[in-house]
Amino acid sequence: MKNIACILLLFTANLLIAQTWVLEKELELKDSNYHWTSDEWGQLYQWDGNTLWLKQNQNSLPFQETFKNLGQITSVLPINGLRAFIFSESQQMLGLLDNTLQVKDGLIALYEHNFSNVSNVASSYRPDFIWLFDQYRERLILFNINTAQTVQIVDNCFGGIGTAVPKAFFEYQQNLVCLLSDGRYFEFDRNLTLVKKMMLPAEYQVFEFQHKLWKQKGNQFENLDPSQATINFKTPLARFNHVQVLQDRFYFQEGQKIKIYRLNL
Repeated sequence: MKNIACILLLFTANLLIAQTWVLEKELELKDSNYHWTSDEWGQLYQWDGNTLWLKQNQNSLPFQETFKNLGQITSVLPINGLRAFIFSESQQMLGLLDNTLQVKDGLIALYEHNFSNVSNVASSYRPDFIWLFDQYRERLILFNINTAQTVQIVDNCFGGIGTAVPKAFFEYQQNLVCLLSDGRYFEFDRNLTLVKKMMLPAEYQVFEFQHKLWKQKGNQFENLDPSQATINFKTPLARFNHVQVLQDRFYFQEGQKIKIYRLNL
């Protein structure tokens, strides 16, 4: 009996050790209201209006660039530590930036390629490809930014029920994940064939972490796949303004500070 108790105690201790949070470093925003993201090197992008800053690890001063023809920057999508996509919904323009925030090969005007109202973009693991969501006809597009050509396209991808507003839009293992604001979840393969559909509570968000999909509500995370044994964990911070899961790291915003944690499962 003592041996069994010892084994159970050791198992419990190992389980607790296996689910520990490690604070790696802190970053600071220029303003707590700025939008932000990070790349695989931990470099910090932050933007407001049409101005973008990039804080590189080896430089004390960030690069800064103002894109007057973009009107307002909607999103920045790092591809790696050297390149990132920049997108403006208001101007329907998309571009590729180098690691000094210079536009490579000019900006692409999406309206010149028969797109009406692109509202969301997502990078792909395939070089030079990007996913687009055009609200007109609920259209999904796989677009080659190098050749400026449409590779795959499908209309009415969410059933045409009202106006679809994606709040999560990203590639996962070459599939495209779309979580709408009303809780409808869709997953498409690389040919834009629907492979999974479900309904989540509207307050949930979805992230990828350690090659699995997770749903998040408040400070609780739980694996998304109902066929797997349920795994859940709590965030290390009880309160935070915003969280992003990027490159297997958790980025928690607290005011102007961003705390980067690694989770050992």
